[in-house]
Amino acid sequence: MELKGYVKDMQSTYFIKGVDESISSNLIHNRMNFKFNIASKFSGRIEIRNRIFIGELIKQFPDFGQTINRYDGLFDLSYLWIDEESVVAQSVIDRLLLEYSDEKWDITLGRQRINWGITNVWNPNDIFNAFNYLDFDYEERPGSDAIRIQHNINSSSSCELAYKPGKTKDENTAGFLYKFNNWQYDFQFLGGIYHTDYVIGGGWAGSIKDMGFKGEMSYFIPMKNTLDSAETFNFSIMADRTFKNDWYLSITTLYNSNPTNTFAVNGGFYNSNISAKFLFPFRYNFQATVMKTITPITTFNFSFVYSPEKNTLILIPTYSWNVATNFDLDFIVQSYSAEQANAYQNLLTEIHVRGRWSF
Repeated sequence: MELKGYVKDMQSTYFIKGVDESISSNLIHNRMNFKFNIASKFSGRIEIRNRIFIGELIKQFPDFGQTINRYDGLFDLSYLWIDEESVVAQSVIDRLLLEYSDEKWDITLGRQRINWGITNVWNPNDIFNAFNYLDFDYEERPGSDAIRIQHNINSSSSCELAYKPGKTKDENTAGFLYKFNNWQYDFQFLGGIYHTDYVIGGGWAGSIKDMGFKGEMSYFIPMKNTLDSAETFNFSIMADRTFKNDWYLSITTLYNSNPTNTFAVNGGFYNSNISAKFLFPFRYNFQATVMKTITPITTFNFSFVYSPEKNTLILIPTYSWNVATNFDLDFIVQSYSAEQANAYQNLLTEIHVRGRWSF
């Protein structure tokens, strides 16, 4: 048996439009990853996420505990230990699986991460467990209660079949993925069922000279024509490059043919509702990152997200410092601005100071 994990403590301050004073909160975040080597080809994993929220932010949202205690899984493996006015404590098992693996086959049963996405920010191909780019404190990303069968055809091609049962027939997800390499590019094609839609899609990853070039797309077709059903096409494309002197630049775009145009920033990333069909609320979305490695133990990252819809802009500067071998310190800001009432306004600014000890 192996045990790895971390303990994080994050102090956050929120400056919210319409609130005279800043609001603060503290998050204690612990993760325990257990791996069981059962036999030469069999293994198992249990990973537990524990969080304690303390502070004034919780008071602003009476249902904060119930909101964070929701997990998109067939089985209820989460528990709300404390749900008080200013203290919330919650635990969830977000990985629980058995895996068989040999040279040709990988079969995984249980709560797992099925990562079919290619680009770094928005993944239309990630139909099983889409993640929220703004949720920077969940590096592991969500999992799915599913069965996944992977077959390595040869050194350059493979296929996968995955099924995620839902609590109702309208929540099932099933898909087939085929990967291959040609012209020095990795390609993939997928098809399946996503809740009440048929889905087809694909993507690529390669390079143009010294620049990485990736993209993916998915087309969702309703199984039944109803008043609230509509075909949806998502397309994400990304280019990135590492320059001399340890500079890194990436640019990503996302097109969504059926946007919601609703973006609630109150409460930060905790309240975001993300799915493979609705990765971001707007039709046209742009993201860019500039990162500089200052020293071997310090980096500075500046990212932003922009949409022409109400001139929505999110600024995300980050400074990371590897203080010791197993201890990291991060300074993270997320600032949201948009046009409201014929004026351009800052809606919310979050300042986070996070320490992490890994074991």
